[in-house]
Amino acid sequence: MLPKGFSIQDMEPAYAAGVGKVLYQGWEETYRGLMPDEVLNSRTLEQCVDIAAHRLGDALVVLTKQREVAGFVGYAAKARPFVEREDTSEVIGLYLLRAYQKQGLGRALLKECFRRLPFPQVVLYVLDGNQNAIDFYRHMGFQFTGRQRKDPCPGGELTELEMLAKIAEK
Repeated sequence: MLPKGFSIQDMEPAYAAGVGKVLYQGWEETYRGLMPDEVLNSRTLEQCVDIAAHRLGDALVVLTKQREVAGFVGYAAKARPFVEREDTSEVIGLYLLRAYQKQGLGRALLKECFRRLPFPQVVLYVLDGNQNAIDFYRHMGFQFTGRQRKDPCPGGELTELEMLAKIAEK
């Protein structure tokens, strides 16, 4: 159940600027101190809007009553090729501006995402050290699988931890 004044909508081109802003600001709010500054300092709002417009895949957005984007979740009906599990969907990213966290919006986005996914298991990758996200995903039923991805980046390397949840029978 969403708080009054909020709605969840399918991603559409009109939301690209708002989703790009959430992606840009969300990375700043979430990852500053968790990843090298070179990575964050090299990103631009324009790049994030482009990602929102062309590379998000399937996505849902949560809107305020003023029709501003407060957050989004990007997902794939079938997990990307590097996921070694058959019949698995994937949450590619969930971002909610800090001002809108702790209101049930992330939970509502994820539940709506689950409702749309075809497979009974869902995988995601969370940045090692992102304890707020880890706690949220655990609360939503995700567990660590023991697998991780290491991605080289400017100024170092990022480690993403794989988490898996089983959702309602499909």
